[in-house]
Amino acid sequence: MSANTPAYKKSNFGGAFFFLPEEKRRALSSVYDFCRLADDIVDEDYPDAEQRLKNLRKELDDLYAGSAETDIGRELAGAVKRFNIPKEYFADLIEGCERDLKTPVRYETFGDLQWYMYRVAGTVGLMCIHIFGYKNERTEKYAAALGYAVQLTNIIRDVAEDAKINRIYIPRQDMDSFGVKEEDILLLKDNRRTRALLFFEAQKAQELFIQASQLLPKEDFKAMLPARAMGNTYKAILQKLIARPCRLGDKKIKLNKIEKLLILFKTWRNRL
Repeated sequence: MSANTPAYKKSNFGGAFFFLPEEKRRALSSVYDFCRLADDIVDEDYPDAEQRLKNLRKELDDLYAGSAETDIGRELAGAVKRFNIPKEYFADLIEGCERDLKTPVRYETFGDLQWYMYRVAGTVGLMCIHIFGYKNERTEKYAAALGYAVQLTNIIRDVAEDAKINRIYIPRQDMDSFGVKEEDILLLKDNRRTRALLFFEAQKAQELFIQASQLLPKEDFKAMLPARAMGNTYKAILQKLIARPCRLGDKKIKLNKIEKLLILFKTWRNRL
């Protein structure tokens, strides 16, 4: 893939762009770039990560005021104006990323985790549907629910990577229910208890995907084709996680190009 290839094409969100006209594709790319930058700031171990997020928040203020100073800000400014994307979604996203800088990263209950998942994933879904276009306000609930499902799938898939940087997103209450201690996660102990815990979280993610699909209004079903492509991609990842079965420390689950293309074809076939 060339250096000029848009970053989104390397991600699991690339399929969503396939169904969009050029104007919407460019707008979604600008949203992706902004969100990716915020995520990278907290994941790349920058010593000045806090200041970088503050700078990003300032750029957000500037672009909504019509005075963006960076290329990303200027691109996003055009998208938010054209598709009327609320500023609060981006502000909430940054707040969620700031939470990752507070060590150690731990969550007591699933309700606590939902606070985080809304900010780093639910908000992204809400940004996207403004670009896709929707008629029924219930579609906003669909977008948030789909964001939860996608993020929980990411958490299960990346549990080993996160443990290496002292982050545990699985709620402590769930860990206690299965007799799993922090040390089991941090030391990547693959045993009956940790597998049962990960399978339990995977079942939650399945339920969230089902809830999201039930929330999608009929009149917006076609318009949400890109969102459904994203959701189907992550559902396929989740099915792979469940089929392994879920193990700590295994190689990161990915989809190959053929699998992704097949998902796009099946989603398109069910477009109406």
